[in-house]
Amino acid sequence: MANYKQAYLRMLNQDFTEGISKRRNYNNIRRYFDTSEEGEYTIDNQTWDDLDMDEVFGKLDRTYSSLGESALYHMLRNPIMDEKKLKERDSFIELFKDNANLRTDLQYIFLKLGLDKKNSFLDMLENNLLVNKAKYYLYTFLGKIVPVIFILLSIFVDVKYMMALLGSCFINMIINNYETKNVKSNGLVYLRDILKAAKKVSNIKGEELFSYTDKLKELIKDVRAIDRGVKFISLTSMWGGFFDTISLMFLLEESAYYKIASILEGKKGALMELYYILGELEALVSISGYQYSLEDKCVKPRFVEELTLKVTEGVHPLIENAVANSIQMRKKGIILTGTNMSGKSTFLRMLGVNILLAQTFYFVLAKDYEASFFNIVSSISPNDDLTSGKSFYMAEAESLLRIIKATEKGIPVFCPIDEIFRGTNPVERISASAEILTYINTRNSISIVATHDRELADILKDNYEFYYFSEEVDSEEGLKFDYKLKKGITQTKNAIKLLKYIGYPQEIVDNSYKRAESIEGFI
Repeated sequence: MANYKQAYLRMLNQDFTEGISKRRNYNNIRRYFDTSEEGEYTIDNQTWDDLDMDEVFGKLDRTYSSLGESALYHMLRNPIMDEKKLKERDSFIELFKDNANLRTDLQYIFLKLGLDKKNSFLDMLENNLLVNKAKYYLYTFLGKIVPVIFILLSIFVDVKYMMALLGSCFINMIINNYETKNVKSNGLVYLRDILKAAKKVSNIKGEELFSYTDKLKELIKDVRAIDRGVKFISLTSMWGGFFDTISLMFLLEESAYYKIASILEGKKGALMELYYILGELEALVSISGYQYSLEDKCVKPRFVEELTLKVTEGVHPLIENAVANSIQMRKKGIILTGTNMSGKSTFLRMLGVNILLAQTFYFVLAKDYEASFFNIVSSISPNDDLTSGKSFYMAEAESLLRIIKATEKGIPVFCPIDEIFRGTNPVERISASAEILTYINTRNSISIVATHDRELADILKDNYEFYYFSEEVDSEEGLKFDYKLKKGITQTKNAIKLLKYIGYPQEIVDNSYKRAESIEGFI
């Protein structure tokens, strides 16, 4: 038994420091978020996808239960604009780093709770529950009274009554099959498991978790009628469903469901709050594990009232051995130039992800971070939508309009933009880009724009700073990038040189150079 416990502890500690390798169903993970009320500064789907946040989530995620996954996702989609609340979260994160016993106790509870792989619990609460008291009384009679009578008659009167018992079971089997769509049995099983986990967490001794345990005790008391109603449901999930036959014979699931259906309808809010509070606790354990694995590679943010952004040696969480880059905004905007693959888009995402981590879990992957609070709205990779008939240009235009509308809110906007209006001709692209970027710059925002259009430099030089990423092309190694941000505007013209390196005919290369010279002279 001791060896068994030690093996569990080793596994929990390993998962805490190294992460959990598991297949993640993001449709299930985001289900709670999708059914929740959207906040004023919720990260929208475009920005979430632009920042590759599903992959970032996978890096942060060390949860075992559906509650933990759901809460972690929800927290990342809803940044906090209050440093006091962020510090409260951080105090629990630091607690779980330092207190291994408390941490592993919680991990073990959530490990035992596990995943609701079909989201049956949330599905049960989201849909209208079928309330029918008559069925409760009928199924109680057919499932409990009738079988017990026949069992007693078989024992004390005549064994022939076993045939009547079998007949009763057959009728109950038909009822069970008929009620399968109505009775969300798996949802009830997971509800029972949630309540058991909540009780275990609420009984953890110590003042450190008082704000959580006290609230859990209140909620458990509020739903105690439901707790009593599903106490038999857990039998069906024991020993791989060994007791399914007993549940079917006595209609345990059906009678329990119809008994508590009306109660469930009135306690949805309390159950969802219980779901989230437990999940938030596990999410904070998960983040503490991720931070622990970073060692000295992260820092606490400093928030200031002045509109500014200063990141020293920031790195992207998805890139191993990432090249660190620093930025300090002197104006409210930056124009970022450089060839494809040189690091522009990664730099935009690095800033966006770190701002989001600062405003959700009070840490950044950098040596230093000082900034105001931001509403993060990006336009990095808008796609054409063939199903709705939208062109790439229309998708870009709508994506940028989101940013313009966001500047009307109270919190400053951080807007990373990649290749503005790549879906239209150069003259209109540069003209519209200059006007949009000028407009955004005059609003309550900080914008960083990656572009190939060096013509924007002269137009926007009064309002924007200019940085670039560069590369080299040689005949032996091809493209070489240093991924370091540099002050100024890129002067390299390696796109045509790269064609030669990868084997294009010399005629195409030579004529491309000539055409480029004539076009530049014309412009």
